Amino acid sequence: MASMSDLSSEDFSETHFDSYPDADIILRSSDSHEYHVPKLFIINSSPVLAKLVQTAPITSDAATSAPGEPGASLTRVQLPENHTILSCLLTFIFPVSPILPWTTGQIMELLSAAQKYEMNSALIHIRDHIARHRPWFMGPGKALYVFSLAQRYKLRDEVLQAARITLSTSMTFDDLDGQLGTISGAFLYELWKYHQRVRENLSRDLLGFRMSDPHGTLEHFHCIKLSSFGIPSWLEDYIESVRNAPSWFDLSKFHMSLTRHTSPTTTSSSTCPSCASISSETIHAFWGALTAVVHNSFRRAESELILVANETHFQNPITSGEALPTSVGLNLRETDVILQSSDFVHFHVHKLILATSSPFFSDMFSLAQPSHDEIYDGLPVVRLPEDAEVLHSLVTMLYPIPTVVPDSYEKVLDLLAASQKYDMGAVQSSIRAEVSQKTFTTLTGSGVFRAYAMASSKRLVPEMENAARLTLDYPMTFECLGDDLGLFDSRALRDLVNYRRR
Repeated sequence: MASMSDLSSEDFSETHFDSYPDADIILRSSDSHEYHVPKLFIINSSPVLAKLVQTAPITSDAATSAPGEPGASLTRVQLPENHTILSCLLTFIFPVSPILPWTTGQIMELLSAAQKYEMNSALIHIRDHIARHRPWFMGPGKALYVFSLAQRYKLRDEVLQAARITLSTSMTFDDLDGQLGTISGAFLYELWKYHQRVRENLSRDLLGFRMSDPHGTLEHFHCIKLSSFGIPSWLEDYIESVRNAPSWFDLSKFHMSLTRHTSPTTTSSSTCPSCASISSETIHAFWGALTAVVHNSFRRAESELILVANETHFQNPITSGEALPTSVGLNLRETDVILQSSDFVHFHVHKLILATSSPFFSDMFSLAQPSHDEIYDGLPVVRLPEDAEVLHSLVTMLYPIPTVVPDSYEKVLDLLAASQKYDMGAVQSSIRAEVSQKTFTTLTGSGVFRAYAMASSKRLVPEMENAARLTLDYPMTFECLGDDLGLFDSRALRDLVNYRRR
């Protein structure tokens, strides 16, 4: 017979939470699995769920049943988690053997759910169980992915833990190539800034450590070859390697450096009897002092590491609230519909022109319009998510009037995206013809990376390909991209690196 720890979350939910003793509440997962459990455990474990229970409806298949009998009226609480996550979460609340899901993504979802429901005790229990039973969860090969998920779920403990583990990774796009599809540019940029802060802190702190030796540990090292700081040259080299690559902060690597010094590989090299006889107490004292310095550098860098509010998107959402609309005079007569921009600017146009130019609007106007549709100046109003500048340019492309092309390349991409969304193929071609005659500063220098990110976010393939070609004239480094790295989603980063490699 399988032990409880061998059962999957699905098996566990079916054998324990379909009819838990004294159940008086039903939790329902997003995929319609139901868990009959005692309310007392739920409200004591989560103040958030306690409030949901108070407002949840009572349902019953047999309203006349007595409490506690099959069919009795039970409060049903609908939750957004699927049954795998909810099953595992319940095992950390009830007095049963806890179960973790197997995939990294599901484990992060489980932590996110416990945090969202303010299950502080369960969250501690889950993290402890992960540390003891999933040691591979946060290995160097998965740290970047975990960092991305932790940022997405706002799990600060996991963000900090994963960030520190990534210090063993070289932060170049070539070295990260195989992992770029798992992290957005915004998250990656925050991680790169953390790496930079760690190295800056280490540079200052380790210099101070070598110069002042506040714990007096370096004075016990006597060597035939000393550095300018008066400490063994091999030790100076090791400390410098930690400054350049924090992954070298490892006791085994320290001993490797000491061994190379005391056991030279060439016959011309002289041995150092003093360093060869360093006592374990001296090494222990030195390592403790160095650890305090390095960890202090890490902690200061981590204190500035933020949870990125949102991953990048390029959209102009319709502004919430109302404002007095203004109108743009296009000198068009006998118009029969108004297009309203996201910033409440009105454009009086013709349904026929819109329908002829766009299957999107053709379908819209072919449908019967509800009587409660918005009317302004006696005309129906169609609200669109584009701002006035983009909508003005789009409308001028539909009529035999002077066209207006935005001066900003970002707005040009917004215009192309709008014409693509509304299936205006001929209009899109006209826009590209107009744009080809203009010069944009965004398409020069490192701005080409920004142009690629914006075109990629809008799925504008010709503009993506053009910008990708232009990036070949510039190095793709974190320093070159700077803040613009935050504009890339994970797919855009991966595709651009692969394109440049080809």
